[in-house]
Amino acid sequence: MITPSRELALDAIKGGVLTLALFLAYVTFPVIGLLPGLFVPLPAIYLHIRHGAVAGAGVFAITLSVLVFMQDGAAPLLYVMQSGLIGFLLPLFYMQGKGAAKSAAYSVGIDFLLIVALAVAYGTWTGVDLQGLLVKGIESSVEQAIGIYSKQSLPAEDLAMLTSGIRQAGHLIASVFPALLLVSLGLLAALNLTVLFRFAAKRLPQLPQPESFLSFRNPDAAVWILIGAGFSMIVPQPDLKRVALNILVVLGFIYLLQGLAVVLAFFQRVSVPSLARVIFWLVLAFQPYLVLAIAFLGVFDIWGDFRAPKQKNL
Repeated sequence: MITPSRELALDAIKGGVLTLALFLAYVTFPVIGLLPGLFVPLPAIYLHIRHGAVAGAGVFAITLSVLVFMQDGAAPLLYVMQSGLIGFLLPLFYMQGKGAAKSAAYSVGIDFLLIVALAVAYGTWTGVDLQGLLVKGIESSVEQAIGIYSKQSLPAEDLAMLTSGIRQAGHLIASVFPALLLVSLGLLAALNLTVLFRFAAKRLPQLPQPESFLSFRNPDAAVWILIGAGFSMIVPQPDLKRVALNILVVLGFIYLLQGLAVVLAFFQRVSVPSLARVIFWLVLAFQPYLVLAIAFLGVFDIWGDFRAPKQKNL
């Protein structure tokens, strides 16, 4: 007969092995490894909810210990910062009744602040210009991409336009990298919670039901931060403009989520067919102007309250 403590230990070991396999696949295979890399926090989240925080901490400790034993200096830090901390904090906040949105925001925020603190401490201690290294890495990737396209049989004008566009994209990515990192961590947390609710909820009777995404709404005060960041973009001060641009990217993302909640609530209200919904998501994936439009919809939802039931005049 397996005792509860032994079952917990066995599940923690299994979770650690699965987490390690997903993470090693992510760091070993450059392209196809992205898919398993998205679900590295999932075993820890699942076992944390099933057995408690001790099981989640066990998965974290087993994975980290093996990575340290493998003597790959960057791998343990990458695991902790990208997946390990979120895998532990996310279920911790959620099981305390914070809700899915706040749990994701708290865990991602703590993870991001720790990454920034470690980066600043490392740069100060070693004297290494991390921003300069990041810019050089992005510029190297840009030049490699340009080199690939330059070997194609493209007209000179088209190649010049493509080269200019790639370089501008590289400069933009370098400027908003902190915001992109924060958004990526947020998407990682949201994806793992979604998979958990979709496929594992029946095995976790103690899992509280999440709030409906259709009711997602950002704090009203966030719009003033958005307005302030927008006005800061016209100030002729490069550092201030870079900070403001990063704030705009993050707030643009969260208002995109609010706009999507408005659209999906409308789809549900008028019973939009499944085919039309698929077409909507396909267009959204390839049309950036639609993304901007939905983000603006999320902003104006603050005043319009588009999901509120309309009163009919008798």
